Formats: sequence, structure tokens, C-alpha cells
Amino acid sequence: MRRFLIALSCCFAAEICAAEKFSFLRPVAPGSCFECRITTVQSARYTFKMPGREDPAVKLETVRADFHGYAAIRKVNASGNPLLLRIRSDRLSGSLNGRPVQAVLPSGTWLEADLSGSRARFRCNGEDIARELEVLLQSLFPPASAVTLADLTGLSRVLPSPGEGWKPDLTAFLRLLANRRIDGLSPASFKSGITYYGEDRIGKMKSRKFGLLIETARLTDYDCRFKLTFWLAPSGPPVRLVRDATEIVRRVLRSGPPAAAGIQAEQLCEEHTEQTLLPVEKIPPVKAAPGKNGAWDFLLR
Repeated sequence: MRRFLIALSCCFAAEICAAEKFSFLRPVAPGSCFECRITTVQSARYTFKMPGREDPAVKLETVRADFHGYAAIRKVNASGNPLLLRIRSDRLSGSLNGRPVQAVLPSGTWLEADLSGSRARFRCNGEDIARELEVLLQSLFPPASAVTLADLTGLSRVLPSPGEGWKPDLTAFLRLLANRRIDGLSPASFKSGITYYGEDRIGKMKSRKFGLLIETARLTDYDCRFKLTFWLAPSGPPVRLVRDATEIVRRVLRSGPPAAAGIQAEQLCEEHTEQTLLPVEKIPPVKAAPGKNGAWDFLLR
């Protein structure tokens, strides 16, 4: 009887654990600090075909950026996404249209980031920074959004077995497209799914790994493939994410100046971003450069 009761209690405890809900609601609190490592490669190709002309006009823009530093959250919006940040840049490099950005910040530079507008804005010691440097930072820290991860995944869920998944809620996703005048679409316009991969580790942090895929199905004027792999600790924003996105928007200009009527425009955007956000209690002091203020520096003096 004793063995039976022990076995029964173990089964009951296992059922409770299996039914435990995992929360996807991850608002960021003002005062939170994170160590950030972000790399991104982005490109946008614009093609314009004039009526009566065979050769289209093509414009290509590219951004590459690599950042390591820290971010302190100062203000968030109603969805819990950051609006104002203090960013310490310990390493920043990149290129615009294949040319390296020369206005590199010294290690340990502090920036104020305002993500509340349609474009992120950055200042250093209360002054504007160089335009090329701002474009680099805008690729790393995009404007705040009202959409959260939970809008796609649901607020909470009993996780399935590793390798299995569920359908995302595309309501907020379709609203974002409609705000960009990409409308007339429905959930049936897309193939989508969320996959749970099981437990994992990012550094010393225990986490759970998920994958999200949204792609269009049989559309002509709009085509996209959005793939997101993300790792969630028990609380807080994703400790790591890898985002791959491809989007093609095709339009025929039928209004505006008569010379522009009938122009066929196509925009192709591609992105690969890897981001790691590790929570820290406070931002550590800047590490001294090798050979500075150390034994070797003393000997050289």
C-alpha cells in the first residue's frame, strides 16, 4: 500500500508539472539592465520600371552592424517595450552600402536612445551624433512597437512535447501590415506555426527554445518569409533570438503626378539578426584597455 501511495503521488505531481503553463508575457521594467550583443545584416533593393522602358531603375541599400555593450531601460510603453534607453557602447562597427563607417565611438561611450518615434534617435552628451553612425544604431535598436511576443504566441500555454507546436495568432501581425498599406490579407494568406524545441541553455541561464515561422501562401503583390528562433528564460525578454526575414512588396503607381502613373515598383528587403540580452543587476565599469593602468604600464613608464 505504501509503495502504491508513493507511486500515485509521483504520478499526481507529474500531471501537475505537465499542466504547468509557460508565460509568454514579457514586459520590460524601467530600471532593468542588460548586456547586449547584436549583429545584423540588412539590405533593401528598390526597382522601378517605367512604362515603355525595358531597363528598370535599381537602387540598393545595405547595412552591417556589430555591437557589444549594455543597455539600461529608462521608460517603456503600455506594452512593456522600451521607449527610452541609456546605452553604453563597448564595441561598435559596421558599414553602409559596403563602406565602413568611420565615426566609431570610443569604448565606454554613453548614448541616450529615444525609440518612441517612427525612427529611433540617438544623442551623445546631449548632442546629435553623425548621421552614418545613427543609421548604424537604428539598424540595431529599432523603434518601439505596440506588438509583443505574446500577441503571436498567446499569453500563456501548456507547452507541448519537444518538436510539436501550435498556430500563432496573426491578428496583430495583420494590423502591422495594414498600417503599412499592405491590406486585404487574412490568416488564410499565410502558412504559419510555432514549434517548441525543449529545454536549452544560453551561457549559464536555463531557457526554453522556440521557433516561429510566418510565410505567404500564393500571393502576387506581397511575399514574405519571417523566421524567428528565440530562447526564453523563466522571466524577462528573450535571452537570445535569431531572426531571418525576406519581404517583397510590389505596387503599380496609379495616382500622383502624371509622369509617375503606371510605374511598377518593387521593394525587396532582407535581414539576418542575432541578438543576446543577458540581464545584469548593474552595469559594470568599463574594462581598462590592455597595458593601461596595469603592471606592464608601470614598467614601461
